[in-house]
Amino acid sequence: MRVVMKGRKMTTTFTPVNNYLYVTAVEDTDADESGILLPQDYRPVDNPHAVVQVVGCTGESGTLWGTGLQIVVEAHMLKDIQHNGETFTVIKENHVIGILSEG
Repeated sequence: MRVVMKGRKMTTTFTPVNNYLYVTAVEDTDADESGILLPQDYRPVDNPHAVVQVVGCTGESGTLWGTGLQIVVEAHMLKDIQHNGETFTVIKENHVIGILSEG
Protein backbone atom coordinates (compact mmCIF):
# COMPACT_ATOMS: atom_id res chain seq x y z
CA MET A 1 0.00 0.00 0.00
CA ARG A 2 1.26 3.50 -0.75
CA VAL A 3 0.54 6.49 1.45
CA VAL A 4 1.22 10.01 0.18
CA MET A 5 2.65 12.38 2.80
CA LYS A 6 3.81 15.91 1.99
CA GLY A 7 4.31 15.20 -1.70
CA ARG A 8 6.34 12.01 -1.17
CA LYS A 9 5.15 8.43 -1.65
CA MET A 10 5.86 6.11 1.24
CA THR A 11 5.34 2.36 1.29
CA THR A 12 3.38 1.16 4.28
CA THR A 13 3.22 -2.47 5.37
CA PHE A 14 0.72 -4.18 7.61
CA THR A 15 2.14 -6.35 10.41
CA PRO A 16 -0.34 -8.36 12.49
CA VAL A 17 0.11 -8.66 16.26
CA ASN A 18 -1.62 -10.48 19.16
CA ASN A 19 -1.88 -13.87 17.44
CA TYR A 20 -3.45 -12.53 14.26
CA LEU A 21 -2.45 -13.75 10.80
CA TYR A 22 -2.54 -11.45 7.76
CA VAL A 23 -4.04 -13.54 4.95
CA THR A 24 -5.36 -13.32 1.42
CA ALA A 25 -8.07 -15.43 -0.21
CA VAL A 26 -7.02 -18.32 -2.42
CA GLU A 27 -8.99 -18.48 -5.65
CA ASP A 28 -10.77 -21.76 -6.34
CA THR A 29 -9.42 -22.90 -9.71
CA ASP A 30 -12.27 -25.38 -10.16
CA ALA A 31 -15.02 -22.76 -9.88
CA ASP A 32 -17.45 -22.55 -12.77
CA GLU A 33 -17.30 -19.40 -14.84
CA SER A 34 -20.88 -18.11 -14.78
CA GLY A 35 -20.25 -14.75 -16.42
CA ILE A 36 -21.76 -12.88 -13.45
CA LEU A 37 -19.61 -10.03 -12.16
CA LEU A 38 -19.17 -9.94 -8.38
CA PRO A 39 -17.34 -7.51 -6.09
CA GLN A 40 -13.65 -8.32 -5.64
CA ASP A 41 -14.06 -8.92 -1.89
CA TYR A 42 -17.15 -11.15 -2.34
CA ARG A 43 -17.10 -14.33 -0.24
CA PRO A 44 -19.85 -16.88 -0.80
CA VAL A 45 -21.54 -17.86 2.46
CA ASP A 46 -22.49 -21.38 1.41
CA ASN A 47 -19.22 -22.87 2.71
CA PRO A 48 -18.38 -22.37 6.41
CA HIS A 49 -14.68 -22.82 5.63
CA ALA A 50 -12.24 -20.90 3.44
CA VAL A 51 -8.76 -21.53 2.10
CA VAL A 52 -6.44 -18.56 2.58
CA GLN A 53 -2.74 -17.92 2.14
CA VAL A 54 -0.60 -16.44 4.91
CA VAL A 55 0.82 -13.07 3.88
CA GLY A 56 2.29 -12.08 7.23
CA CYS A 57 2.66 -13.03 10.85
CA THR A 58 4.81 -11.87 13.71
CA GLY A 59 6.73 -13.09 16.73
CA GLU A 60 7.14 -16.75 17.58
CA SER A 61 4.11 -17.51 15.39
CA GLY A 62 6.32 -17.12 12.33
CA THR A 63 7.93 -20.49 12.98
CA LEU A 64 4.61 -22.27 12.39
CA TRP A 65 2.83 -19.92 9.97
CA GLY A 66 5.23 -19.33 7.10
CA THR A 67 4.48 -16.80 4.41
CA GLY A 68 2.79 -18.49 1.46
CA LEU A 69 1.35 -21.32 3.56
CA GLN A 70 -2.22 -22.27 2.59
CA ILE A 71 -4.51 -22.84 5.55
CA VAL A 72 -8.16 -23.77 6.11
CA VAL A 73 -10.04 -21.36 8.38
CA GLU A 74 -13.55 -20.64 9.63
CA ALA A 75 -14.80 -18.27 6.92
CA HIS A 76 -17.04 -16.22 9.23
CA MET A 77 -14.05 -15.37 11.43
CA LEU A 78 -12.15 -13.51 8.67
CA LYS A 79 -11.99 -9.78 9.44
CA ASP A 80 -11.42 -7.10 6.79
CA ILE A 81 -9.61 -3.92 7.83
CA GLN A 82 -10.03 -0.98 5.44
CA HIS A 83 -7.38 1.76 5.41
CA ASN A 84 -6.58 4.32 2.69
CA GLY A 85 -8.35 2.33 0.01
CA GLU A 86 -6.58 -0.93 0.89
CA THR A 87 -8.14 -3.99 2.51
CA PHE A 88 -6.20 -6.19 4.93
CA THR A 89 -7.76 -9.51 5.89
CA VAL A 90 -6.83 -11.03 9.25
CA ILE A 91 -7.80 -14.03 11.34
CA LYS A 92 -6.88 -15.20 14.83
CA GLU A 93 -4.51 -18.17 14.92
CA ASN A 94 -6.96 -20.23 16.98
CA HIS A 95 -9.50 -20.13 14.10
CA VAL A 96 -7.15 -22.06 11.82
CA ILE A 97 -8.48 -25.57 11.22
CA GLY A 98 -5.64 -27.04 9.18
CA ILE A 99 -2.73 -26.63 6.78
CA LEU A 100 -2.97 -27.65 3.11
CA SER A 101 0.00 -29.23 1.36
CA GLU A 102 0.51 -30.80 -2.06
CA GLY A 103 1.70 -34.37 -2.46
